[in-house]
Amino acid sequence: MTMTIESAQAHEASVIERLLQLKLYEGGMEPGPDGLIDWGEPLDKFFTDPEHIPLLFRDDNGLVGFALVKLNRKLTGPDGKTSMTTNFIEEFLILRPHRRKGLGNRAVALILQRYPGQWMATTWPGAMSIGFWHYVATTRSEVNGREFGPDKHKGFPGQYVWILEPNPR
Repeated sequence: MTMTIESAQAHEASVIERLLQLKLYEGGMEPGPDGLIDWGEPLDKFFTDPEHIPLLFRDDNGLVGFALVKLNRKLTGPDGKTSMTTNFIEEFLILRPHRRKGLGNRAVALILQRYPGQWMATTWPGAMSIGFWHYVATTRSEVNGREFGPDKHKGFPGQYVWILEPNPR
């Protein structure tokens, strides 16, 4: 089965918005009175800024999931003082029928391959994705993964943080 990642086009913005709503709801956020979950930032930046990239994952049977990634982010490092530049996986979702089949791991591999460099992913305690990101950070031979538990990474207090750095070949 072939899996691809593609940058979503402007006409697919509604697909990204619906997938983001699913991701936020799965993450424990509740919809407001209008039935939507406020993500906290405008999605349109992902269709206008070349360093904000909306990705769709597909396989032979159709849509598998999505990611919102930000390239070259200036973030606070683990000590809470040092600045670091890294690529950031803002949101990531594999649809339920495709989970536990290695497709999430494959999607991360394709992202890392397409956009080389250091990567970071975060999530809150209690999120279903903690096990997934732990697996990605500790089992991929092409990356040196570092994992920080809640309050261990001062730049993201209260969150789990994974830093994925390419291993020299």
